[in-house]
Amino acid sequence: MKIRFSAVYSHICRSLSESAEYFLPHTLYISLIGVIGFPSYYLLWTYVFPQPYENLTLRLLGALLFGGLTLLRIWPASMRPYINFYWLVTMIYTLPFFFTYMLLMNGGNLVWAMSMIAGLAVLILLAYSWILFIFTLLVGSLLALLAYALTVDKVMLTNYLIQLPIYAFLVVTTSIIFYYPYRLKQEKLKVLASIGAEISHELRTPLMTIHNHAYGLNRNLPTLLQAYELAKNHNLIKASIRPDIFKTLELSIEQIQNEVRHSNTIIDMLLMNLGKSKVDAEEFKYFSMAEIITQAIDRYPFDSNREREIVKINLKKDFQFLGSDLLMVHVVFNLIKNALVFTNGIPEPSIEITLDKAPNMNQVYFRDNGRGISLQDRDSIFENFYSSGNQDKGAGTGIGLAFCKKILVSFHANIKCDSELGEYTEFVLSFPITKKKTQK
Repeated sequence: MKIRFSAVYSHICRSLSESAEYFLPHTLYISLIGVIGFPSYYLLWTYVFPQPYENLTLRLLGALLFGGLTLLRIWPASMRPYINFYWLVTMIYTLPFFFTYMLLMNGGNLVWAMSMIAGLAVLILLAYSWILFIFTLLVGSLLALLAYALTVDKVMLTNYLIQLPIYAFLVVTTSIIFYYPYRLKQEKLKVLASIGAEISHELRTPLMTIHNHAYGLNRNLPTLLQAYELAKNHNLIKASIRPDIFKTLELSIEQIQNEVRHSNTIIDMLLMNLGKSKVDAEEFKYFSMAEIITQAIDRYPFDSNREREIVKINLKKDFQFLGSDLLMVHVVFNLIKNALVFTNGIPEPSIEITLDKAPNMNQVYFRDNGRGISLQDRDSIFENFYSSGNQDKGAGTGIGLAFCKKILVSFHANIKCDSELGEYTEFVLSFPITKKKTQK
């Protein structure tokens, strides 16, 4: 029994983390619905279409909980460990508790029966997991029944019990429709994560060997060069080596070390998308966006000089951002790769990267004149494993833009896409204004 309880508890905690991870980046829009909706419907059901029972205090409490979500970005560090719990409390109170309590207090009338159906539908979406949904629904409903029993003189549950089969039908059917594809997606993630972990292990071993050999060469190269010069000065060498060869050798060793570091970062990027690993914000530092983009373009493996010439940059309005240089370089890699794919076959392809500074945010624009992305695709391109149907050549795995989104969210930044079929595609990366702290 204890083992089963522990398993259920672990599943609920994991599901809660998934729900928070998926929805909390969009808290501004979700919260505005609650902050505006709760008091607005009080006015509607009190003065426009009066209902038997209304409670402004309960509605203001719901609006207050949603209001707290809008301020997540400025929560102090001491409160951040409780964000998931706050999200859980908000879901329980504003959906199953509030709607069930109001349904009971209004005698199960038509308005609140329909409102209850709407509340259940929203809860199914927000819970993002069958176990979490059942947990929040049971806790919220039981608390509402208790509050109702303590509030009224005579408990009347007839209408509520009559409506329960309808709610049960809604819960079962929508859960099957929504959670079954989600479950398949999770199984796909688990399988790919397992394969990715195995592949990464096999790749890291030779990469470590290459790194160690390169380190050894770099450490002993000055001694070898010194020995070569002594031998040359004493006429012990018949065929001398040109000085530029030595310079090339030094640069090659440095390039090998950089590429090993680069390859390890790609492995981390893939595993981050396949698994649930979090970006470590403790390692973030301040970087110049212009320097990051320049570095990314210099390192990107273009297929030809023509491809490189397609990319035009305007970095005059440089700005600082707080994040990881390696991760940001790979965000640029992904966006360049996408732009090259979508401009493939265009008579005069063009890719423009522009920096801009506004009073309330800094922005990076990636714009190409390629085939464009349909509205249907634009709604889903930041999801894992979604690959645009327009990519008839060079189609990706569908994790590149999901990776970009995850990284930018960790930087407290955002990415959005604007496009018109046959005309252009533009990705806009928005970064908060930051003031670089003085290093002590």
